[in-house]
Amino acid sequence: MTATDVATSEKTTEEPPRPKTSKEDRWGWLGVGAITLALAATWIPRLNLPFGDNHMGRIISRYALHLANLHEKGIVGSDFSADWQPYADSAYAHHPPLLNILTALFGSFPGDQPIEVWISPYLLALLIVPAGALLLRGLGLRWSATLLAVGLMGSTTFFWVYAPIMFDLGPILLISAVVVIARRKDYQPSRGLLAVGVVAGLLSTLVSWPGIGFAGAMGLWLLIGRRRIDRVVLWIGGAMVVGLAISLTFIVGVSGIADLTNQAEFRTQGGTFTARQFVGRQVNYLDTLLPIWYLVLLVVGTVAGLLDKRTRLFMAFAVVFQGFWTIILNNGAFIHEYWNYPVLILGLVGMGALLDRAISWLGTRVPSRAMLVGTAAAGLALVAALAVIVTGRVNRVYVDEPTDVGTLVSKNDPGPGQEFAWIAGGGLSTPRWYAYYWNLEPESVTPEVLDGTTAKPTDLVLMDLRRVPKWLPKNIGDRASAKDGDYALVKMSDLKSAEINP
Repeated sequence: MTATDVATSEKTTEEPPRPKTSKEDRWGWLGVGAITLALAATWIPRLNLPFGDNHMGRIISRYALHLANLHEKGIVGSDFSADWQPYADSAYAHHPPLLNILTALFGSFPGDQPIEVWISPYLLALLIVPAGALLLRGLGLRWSATLLAVGLMGSTTFFWVYAPIMFDLGPILLISAVVVIARRKDYQPSRGLLAVGVVAGLLSTLVSWPGIGFAGAMGLWLLIGRRRIDRVVLWIGGAMVVGLAISLTFIVGVSGIADLTNQAEFRTQGGTFTARQFVGRQVNYLDTLLPIWYLVLLVVGTVAGLLDKRTRLFMAFAVVFQGFWTIILNNGAFIHEYWNYPVLILGLVGMGALLDRAISWLGTRVPSRAMLVGTAAAGLALVAALAVIVTGRVNRVYVDEPTDVGTLVSKNDPGPGQEFAWIAGGGLSTPRWYAYYWNLEPESVTPEVLDGTTAKPTDLVLMDLRRVPKWLPKNIGDRASAKDGDYALVKMSDLKSAEINP
């Protein structure tokens, strides 16, 4: 693909020149491929991990439930792969259906392994890298700045941990890149670029609500830029319309308007927090997922992106979208630490613009060989930063340890005749993975349940031993029937005999 080979070190105008193939472009895309492969290599061990007690397990196990019900009940019986019983009776269909579709496709392959469900979000996560590079090149940034900006994004905890659940970021960046390149009235894109635009338009409107929002804005920008409805606008815009029609048919047809309205109200009005608590939570989330140097560069880069006439229009829209996504949908932002993932778009474009200016300034003052060595050293530093994430605390806390509970419940069956997937204590929020492995509806154990007749003495209860409820002794794990890491399965009869009476 050479459609984004639009930048040279001298070009600073808003409108990029017509693309041309060059040795620099080939080396640049080779660098993009290397970054993509490096990230893929670090994610391969995660592809067959069990679903666990983290955001990835919570979200992706929903698609495992969809797939299981699709296989059992068929397309119509599973509400077009939106059924997620036994976790809940009502279908989950208030998001566009791309991941449902991809999971169903990969789930049709022989076998029954977690990789069938994990593969789709990881492939979409990998798309972020080339799509991001395509966008920066389309905006007119040089290759060195492009590769460093993409590398900076890829070497953060935020990206490495959560890219598989911000799976719409790749299609969003891809449609943005195509429009940035093709929006000029006098530009006639190649068939290859037009095909990419059609795919991007379809994917972005099928993948998520943010994808639909970005696609709509980019489609309008394309129409305004080209000033007429020509074949470019028709093909890309037509793909967007088709994707939007499929998404709305799925959402309205399966869930209905009422459910969609309830979800919107929950994300905008469901919180009881103060403004101070909200801001403090956002600062804490970003400080946890992004290093301080990245946060500093994020602020400076955003300003640089708004000042640079090549990037200011796209950056301005990205800033507005980020504000809407965080402030208007504030309850979602307060609850989920990954909610602010569009900030990575600001980081990518802003740091790209900042690095491009810095490299341009240094280029007139530093020998070219020294510049090359410095760029290579920066690249190696990013590789080292990623290695620390992959082999250190981040991988252990965010990826490995939470999957212990998935291993535990997948290797142990519920008690004889058990009717619910019991949970005692805190720390196991939204256990869709539990419902998937045991094919039972999750229910909480309370002293009232112990005194009642709903539960059987042989029923097994799942616990996070770090969050034992007050009505049980802290050493309840000593009575566990099975353990894995900080998680344990304890018989209901053992909980009852150990209960601390007030």
